[in-house]
Amino acid sequence: MILEAAKAKLAPYLVPIIGTLVVVVVGAFWWLWSDRDQLLEKNASQAVIISNAAQENRENVASIKYLEKDIAWREQKAIERQRRDRFRDQELAQTREELTKALEDAPECVDQPWPDAVFDIMRRDTVLDPNGDRAGEGASGVPGSHSDSRAGG
Repeated sequence: MILEAAKAKLAPYLVPIIGTLVVVVVGAFWWLWSDRDQLLEKNASQAVIISNAAQENRENVASIKYLEKDIAWREQKAIERQRRDRFRDQELAQTREELTKALEDAPECVDQPWPDAVFDIMRRDTVLDPNGDRAGEGASGVPGSHSDSRAGG
């Protein structure tokens, strides 16, 4: 009996409250559904942006690797060039020392236009004198000169 009396007194209040709740739930559902479409579009555009960024990132990584290899190659070539330069400078200093010593040790060559000691050092291990046989004296008697003007002598 008490339950029936409570139902009778609360029924006029519960129907509008339940109706309002149904309207609110349907409105919220419709609002979320319309937001869902916008969010899906936004999500799709951001997925494209992320995909493009990932592709660009892969390309940049490949470029960086290529540039790092190029830098390493250039550094190696620079080191080789420095070694060659040092070796050339050492050879040049040694040859200058030999030439200076050869001129000091050969006082009879002072009057010659090309002293024999200097000629031997300068011509050593060249294409014109691979065996050191001094073949190539021209008619003038100066070693390394040729009578043929086209030969540079």
